[in-house]
Amino acid sequence: MYICVCKGITEEQLEKAIKPESKPSDVLKDLGVGDSCGICLLDAIERISKSNQTKVSKSKK
Repeated sequence: MYICVCKGITEEQLEKAIKPESKPSDVLKDLGVGDSCGICLLDAIERISKSNQTKVSKSKK
């Protein structure tokens, strides 16, 4: 599924770009998400935050 249609960024590309210590703003900037129309920003930030929470909780186990 596409996260950012303007830049052609997929959910998979977003997931690969996320590191446990990643700030949403850094990931978005690196991929160029939100540089055009910005409709994707809220969804992308939410996905990054959820992914970071999941990765952090898995690393604590």
